[in-house]
Formats: sequence, structure tokens, C-alpha cells
Amino acid sequence: MAAKSKAASHGLSFPGFLKPGWKAGWLIFLFLFSPLLRQSPALAQDFNPKEVALKLWEKLSSVTSLQANFVQYYYSNQVEEPISGRGKVFIRRPDRMRWEYSSPEKQIFLIKGELLWLYFPDEKQLIKKEADYELQAGEILGLLAGNVNLLDRYEVSASSFPTNQKNVYQIRLTPKEPGQYSYLLLEIDQKSYLLSKAILFEATGSKLEYHFSQFKLNQKLSDELFEVKIPADCEIIEGD
Repeated sequence: MAAKSKAASHGLSFPGFLKPGWKAGWLIFLFLFSPLLRQSPALAQDFNPKEVALKLWEKLSSVTSLQANFVQYYYSNQVEEPISGRGKVFIRRPDRMRWEYSSPEKQIFLIKGELLWLYFPDEKQLIKKEADYELQAGEILGLLAGNVNLLDRYEVSASSFPTNQKNVYQIRLTPKEPGQYSYLLLEIDQKSYLLSKAILFEATGSKLEYHFSQFKLNQKLSDELFEVKIPADCEIIEGD
């Protein structure tokens, strides 16, 4: 019972696994505002935002595998300072995903088919849960894995926001159905049509931001990558 109470106190919630009150490594996603970033994006030319959204989805849904570095930031009116972290993400379509955090502490978020594992090696704790469709089609997971047709789920428009990147498209996605996020801002490379930045805004005023870099596509990702070796004395918590 003590273990379950400890897990419940983290505020574990899906599909938004990065929530206030959750473990520090999962409360990660925010944007560092600075004067250097307050310049106009490279969007001088006109473009069709729906076409860009469609090409982004077609790109991500057509690859067999994807890996990238990420930095995540989280802003909340409940915390004074933003919470940040970084690591690597590995996706093997259609149903394998691994988020491996190197900071602020080592953690692994793993999806294998209908199974979800959250592993905290420093605490020797593993949480197991069902990875239902709602989780896998959630905003950032469904977007990055190419599981969601953006034009079906969102109203799409152009939207300029501060950036230090050149040669990017910037679009706004507004959900057609009410959900966790009021809207999303995406920054997409004009040449590769890969996602370089995603900012997710909650109605509460909290904001989640992802920066992606060093993409590698269609490389072989072994089955072992989507396994977790746990010690014999690891605490295992199952279900909700």
C-alpha cells in the first residue's frame, strides 16, 4: 500500500505524462525566453499552413524508425522556476517508443505495443501500465510517431512566434475537440519537414515545450532497445 501511495502522490496522469506534481524528470518541458530569441522567424514568404501540416504528418508516418535528441521545458504558475531535462527518443513504428532521460535524473519511458513502463533506476522503481490508444495518440506522442493525421484532429493556421531558427515554418494547431491542451505551436524545418520545436499550451496557463535535433531516420532499432533490465530488488508497481 505504501508503494501505491507513493506512486499516486506523483500525480501520474495519461496521456499527459508530464504533469505538475509528477517526478522531476517527467515535469520537463519549457521554453527559455531570452532577448536573443526575440527575433522574427524566417517566414517572409507566403505558405499554406495546411499543406505544411500534411507534409509533416506524411513525413513522420512514412518512416520505419526515428531517433532524435530532445530538450524539454515546463512552465507552470505553480512553480517559480521552469523545470528542464534532456535525453534521447527512439521510435520504431508502429508500436515501439523509448524516451531515455539523462537529466535531471536517469529515467526511461517505454511503450511496447499495449504496455507502458516507467523506470526510475536511481530509486529502483518500475511502474507498469496499459498503453491504451488515448496515450499513444496523445498530442506529442501521436504527433512524433506519425499516429495522428493533423488535418483530421486540428484546425491549422500560420502563427509566428519568437525563434532563433532560420528557414522554418511556424503553424498553430487548435484541437477540434476539447482536450488537455488549448492549442499547439509547431516549428518545422522547411527542407526536411521534421519537427524542430513544439509548444503545448494548457488552459490553466501552463506550457510544455520540446526541442528536437539530430534526427536519424529509418535506421535499424533492435528489440533489445525496447527492453529494460531491472535489478532483482526493483520495486514494481502495476496498474493505475
